Amino acid sequence: MIKTGKYLLVIVLSAMLILSCTQERMPCLTPKTASLNVKTVRVNSGSVALDTPMPSALFVPFTGSVLTGIIYPQTASFTLSLSPLADTCLWAFAPDTAAGSMFDTITLRYNRQLQFVSNACGYSYFYNLLSVQSTNHSIDSILITNTSVTNDVKKSHLQVYIHPQP
Repeated sequence: MIKTGKYLLVIVLSAMLILSCTQERMPCLTPKTASLNVKTVRVNSGSVALDTPMPSALFVPFTGSVLTGIIYPQTASFTLSLSPLADTCLWAFAPDTAAGSMFDTITLRYNRQLQFVSNACGYSYFYNLLSVQSTNHSIDSILITNTSVTNDVKKSHLQVYIHPQP
């Protein structure tokens, strides 16, 4: 009886020792990826910029030989990514793929900073926008509204002014 109690005590203490050494990883609850938030606008007759949903907008990144795009149906807010490997990023933009609109090219220049997010999330790249240029088929101009591109999803970074409709 005493031997059984000793063995049971040894087993319980061993299990407690093994379980106390395993570490449970905390989940990452913070957005880790920094996203560039874009709004499309048109100027109305009173010179006020109004959010203007695009019927079927297409954004295509220039990343190597394979081009795959993102189609955003009926929205004025878009989320794009920046490259953590380069200080320049190119995107093609068409406001309405159904109407066969011409593509504009958007060139973004920025600085990258490696940022510690948290113990659970690790590191991520944040960006500082330096300049933006575009062709002018559908785009009239682009305004940088916030240069700091972080994991804050509530902030808008670019306002893309679309040419007025004839």
